[in-house]
Amino acid sequence: MGDLSMLIVRPAALTDLDALERLAREAGPGMTNLPPDRGTLRERLVGSVAALSEPISSPGEESYLLVLEDLDPGTVVGCCAIFGAVGLTRPFYSFRLSKLPHTSRELGRFESVEVLQLVDEYAGASELAMLFLRQSHRRDGNGGFLSRSRFLFMGSFPERFAPRVMAEMRGVSDEAGRSILWESLGRHFFDMDFVSADRLSAEGHYQFIADLMPKFPVYVRLLPKAAQAAIGVPHPHTAPALALLNREGFRYEGCVDVFDGGPTVHCPMTQIRTIQDRALAPVGAISEVCTGPPHLIAKSQSDAAGQLSFRACRGALSVGRDGTAQVDREVAIALGLSIGDELSFVPDSRRTQSEA
Repeated sequence: MGDLSMLIVRPAALTDLDALERLAREAGPGMTNLPPDRGTLRERLVGSVAALSEPISSPGEESYLLVLEDLDPGTVVGCCAIFGAVGLTRPFYSFRLSKLPHTSRELGRFESVEVLQLVDEYAGASELAMLFLRQSHRRDGNGGFLSRSRFLFMGSFPERFAPRVMAEMRGVSDEAGRSILWESLGRHFFDMDFVSADRLSAEGHYQFIADLMPKFPVYVRLLPKAAQAAIGVPHPHTAPALALLNREGFRYEGCVDVFDGGPTVHCPMTQIRTIQDRALAPVGAISEVCTGPPHLIAKSQSDAAGQLSFRACRGALSVGRDGTAQVDREVAIALGLSIGDELSFVPDSRRTQSEA
């Protein structure tokens, strides 16, 4: 199994603040939910730790931060987050790309023109966010493991998440981190650059979008060609993560980020492939070497007080005729397993993904 089990996904702790700040600075502009602002990151950590300790029966505006830790040096090398529900107490704005008919019988001209309209499309949906992996670990399917671990978490605690799940994908920007769409559209209504607007949004300020964004449809053909071409297109670093979500069942249906025009995708939670394929089994044997096929394996628990625990890794697993799972000692140590503990698991596709 090599060093695969040396990477685990676990809930972020308050002691991970320095590591998250390093990840945020490496991610650069455009990662709205991973701002390089220590105060904002601390607030999100505190909120996540609190959510993990509360009994919750229906989704609210809780956030759950997960980190990818390389156990060998004990270093956090990636992170991701899930928001229980967005848009409950304040709008969650998107642009919807749609078409309006333009016809003239007198001229014999019949066509449809594309417009961008400000909408609150995803009120109440759960959001996947903040997926980032350090460059040094973008290999061996580590990004795919980090991304899919969110679905093992959601499948373990489905009452905390909404029937619809969405994700905003990072949009196209230039080498200086400036959004092509923002420079052509948003800047005309906001007296600030893209990074400043994105930072305000990351810090939870959304009303300024409703106050200053155009209230009427924006005709796409009036924008520069480069901006038109950027609408609904993911950043090159994000394209692999979008491909993974597509394989999980997520689809783009015309909504884009209001700042950078990146595509927004969504899927019913029960139709997410990893959640559908997720299986359960108690640990029946821990061996020195397991010859079973590679899996994503998680141990999830919720005690009587509502305190959640979660750890996931990659490793070999086999299920015997008695319905119990066999894993090797490396996996057992990484997840803190004992005989009888229940596991959730899915086959490991080992496709490499980087960030979203």
